[in-house]
Amino acid sequence: MASVKVAVRVRPLNKRERDMDAKTCIFMEDKKTVISNFHAPGASCDHSDKKDFTFDFSYWSADSSDKHYASQEQVFKDLGVDVIKAAFEGYNACIFAYGQTGAGKSYSMMGMQEAPGLIPRICQGLYARMESCTDDKTEFRTQVSYLEIYNEKVRDLLQPSKGKDHFSLKVREHPKEGPYVQDLT
Repeated sequence: MASVKVAVRVRPLNKRERDMDAKTCIFMEDKKTVISNFHAPGASCDHSDKKDFTFDFSYWSADSSDKHYASQEQVFKDLGVDVIKAAFEGYNACIFAYGQTGAGKSYSMMGMQEAPGLIPRICQGLYARMESCTDDKTEFRTQVSYLEIYNEKVRDLLQPSKGKDHFSLKVREHPKEGPYVQDLT
C-alpha cells in the first residue's frame, strides 16, 4: 500500500452554475484529469489548449448517467478499503479532503443517507470486521478524530459548536511523535 494516494473528484454543476449556463471544461481519462482552456465567460472549451494532470485516482461524478460515473461506492472501494486494511495491520490512517467551499468535500466524506460517503462506510467496515473476529484474546480499540481547517483555523467537528471558540484548536508538534492538534477529541 502506498503511503499517500491522491484522488481528484469532479462534482456536478450546482444550480447557480447551471443558471449561468456554465460549461464543464474538465474531463477524466483513467487516472488523468484533463482541463481544457476557455478564455472568456460563455466561450466554449478549447480542446486544443489543454493541461493534463495524473493522479492515483480521477473520479468523474458530474453526471450519474455517464458510463464513467464514479459513485460513493467506487470511491470507497478505491480509497476506504485500504484505510480499513491499514488499521487492521496496525497502521494509522488519514483521509484528507481539500478544496474550495462547495467543491464536494462533505459529500465525498459524509455523503447522504441514500449515498453514504467514506466516513460512514469506513466505520461500518471497521466494526463489521471487528464483530467477525472470533479470537477471544483479541481486543480492539478505535480512535477517531474529525477536524476542519478553514481560513487557517482548526475546528473539532466531533464537538458541538461553542460560539466563536469553536475554531480555537492549535496545531502543535511533539518532538518525537510529530504534529498533533491540541485538545482534539
